[in-house]
Amino acid sequence: MGFGIVDIGVYLPEQIQQPEEVLAALELGKGELQFLRKYHRLEGVPVTESGQMLDDTIAQAVERLQTKPALSGIDLVLYVHSFQVQTPSDYRLVQRVLQRFGLEHVPFYGISQMNCASSIAALQWLERISQTQPHIRNVLLICADQFNFLPPEWRYLRKSAILGDSAVAVLLSRESCQHVVQAAHVLRDTRFHTGYHATADEISAFNRLYVDHIIQGMEELLSTQGLSFEDVDHIFPHNVNWTTWKEFSRRTGVGLERIYLDNIQRIGHTFSTDPFINLSSGLEQDWVCRKGRSIMVSIGLGSFFGFALVEHGGCEEE
Repeated sequence: MGFGIVDIGVYLPEQIQQPEEVLAALELGKGELQFLRKYHRLEGVPVTESGQMLDDTIAQAVERLQTKPALSGIDLVLYVHSFQVQTPSDYRLVQRVLQRFGLEHVPFYGISQMNCASSIAALQWLERISQTQPHIRNVLLICADQFNFLPPEWRYLRKSAILGDSAVAVLLSRESCQHVVQAAHVLRDTRFHTGYHATADEISAFNRLYVDHIIQGMEELLSTQGLSFEDVDHIFPHNVNWTTWKEFSRRTGVGLERIYLDNIQRIGHTFSTDPFINLSSGLEQDWVCRKGRSIMVSIGLGSFFGFALVEHGGCEEE
């Protein structure tokens, strides 16, 4: 594919909402809370203050980029979000953000049709458009969602996860040979297109196939490169819950030590940003092999299973 990840700016609100606060209005009983705490190992999710607008949230992620001077060379901006309605129709969200950083002249596209898998879909779309527009060399990928204008109980996905707020800004460049996105793949199962509005029976059916689809999608991605699970050093997952990855590990033989799970307990699921936040944390902690290979995972209701293959340390030593 050829685009390397140059830098990742991560913004997470300081305020953490406890599972008890979210479940209180739903009157679901202690069993539901125990399920989240004990089996999914969730401590809380980051939540923006009620008056904070989404452009402020996005701007804080961009400000956290260590390579801000490189913004002057951006050829394209991709804005990814999972939740469909985020601001009033005339708010001009992306234009407000770009103007703050002198990027108002740069073309931009919004990608949201695959819910939380939209971040991987954006990488897949970038691969395609770059083939027909070779002048695109440097890209700013923004992923952001927040629920602070909605009732807290809307954050809860039954027996699965609580949704937290976040934003990431990712600089990608054709000139970078570090952390190169080699391929991206999205597996779709439209039988579960109702997503957030699914019935209890539909949710149960989806949950039964959930890990199956993760395994299938990864195998399909790897097969395009002639690889298998044995060739993967790390997995940067979506953070819906810890139980998913325990079952994935049991069924594939991929050890839990190869899956970055630290953030699931600390921040839970933050829409489409999970794999980028996890990759950023893994890089900061030197958890990533210098010449390793990783898979980033992001899964959206509807249902969409997104996977991206990343090669680390591809530069030739001088």
